[in-house]
Amino acid sequence: MARTLLNSMSTVEIVLLGVGGMVALTIAGVLLARRLFPRLADSEFEPVADSLRVVYELIFALILAFVIAAVLDEVSSAESAVASEATTIGELVRANDALPARDRLRLDNSVEQYVRAVATHEWQTMQDGKPSARATSALEGMYAEYRRVAPRGTAQTENYSQALDNLHDIAAQRRERLNIAAADLPTMLRVLVVVGLLLLLVLEYRPQLSLAAGLVFMGTLAVVVTSAFLLTVILNYPFAGEVSVSNAPLKQDNLARFWSRELAYRPRATDDQRALTAARLQGVWNSDAFGTVILRCEDPAAPRSVRNCRPGDRRMRGVYRYHDGTVTGEISRGVFRGWWTESPRKRRVDSGLVEWRLLDTGEGQIVSGKWSYDHDRPKPGWDLEEIGGADPPDLRRRFSQLATFHEDPWVRSR
Repeated sequence: MARTLLNSMSTVEIVLLGVGGMVALTIAGVLLARRLFPRLADSEFEPVADSLRVVYELIFALILAFVIAAVLDEVSSAESAVASEATTIGELVRANDALPARDRLRLDNSVEQYVRAVATHEWQTMQDGKPSARATSALEGMYAEYRRVAPRGTAQTENYSQALDNLHDIAAQRRERLNIAAADLPTMLRVLVVVGLLLLLVLEYRPQLSLAAGLVFMGTLAVVVTSAFLLTVILNYPFAGEVSVSNAPLKQDNLARFWSRELAYRPRATDDQRALTAARLQGVWNSDAFGTVILRCEDPAAPRSVRNCRPGDRRMRGVYRYHDGTVTGEISRGVFRGWWTESPRKRRVDSGLVEWRLLDTGEGQIVSGKWSYDHDRPKPGWDLEEIGGADPPDLRRRFSQLATFHEDPWVRSR
């Protein structure tokens, strides 16, 4: 019942309905009590109720505080479980980068299917406390793909062993997350809170007050205690309703590469495109989708090296960590157009077009990028955020590996 309300109504609607309904019932109860028991103020009700109030208020406050603490702890556990699972998946993706190049694409694709299934379909089914068959299938698919890997050498064997450990951890962390999603407060505890709430309103009734004062007092009390009760209902199901645990950790850090389209900056009509120069583009950048990127200008006097850009330079090279990626291209009419390649650089899905534009937005300047496999239709998702500072040594050294830099085959064949 509570899950259905949380999933079908907004939090504001639930609060208005719950608090408003309880206030209306309380006011109706006060009016009914005054009509049926007009001399209640002169009876033994007030002395008896007054003797019980202090003890009962303390007991009810302790019970309510215990329930609120329990649901808050459950929410914290849910957030921690999601963060831990996302962290382990990120470690698994990093382990993939150290495995044989022929296996990387398959492994990354299997991880992407799992991440997408969890962050979309399973996030919906967890609202009802249930697992997703799609996510279960994707998890089994990951196990199947990792069984096909044949590591070579000590380093790859160690990384493969680490990847398997991460995979087992992911399965365990998913089970923990699903257990939290399916969990509920004990029925007896929920009944105790509801009965305690009703008894509190009865004991707090003050027949000696005037009608207006009595209605205000009881109405205010109903608002306070009902709001506290609704807090326990809303927080009792961490993955249901509007106030729920976010799937954002599954879209951050190196997992952002699986959401490049969704996370890409969408140009607006108010944006103003600026002319991008080589001097403006050179430097150290971060891409949520593909990690750190270094861009430098080609040195015409020394073809095997790059240098800081000078006025008039157009040709540029770049390196990035994801699958030992490289970029070559040039600035033309204020836009960088180039060709990216990644290890093993032997298949159609190991290279493609890239295009970067400089946009002046309401939030400042950004470099917005599009990319494609081979010469397919470009898609958004390779945006750059300037980091600055010194070049990371491991990336800087890769500029000297000329065999990893490839040109657009269409341009080269002309």
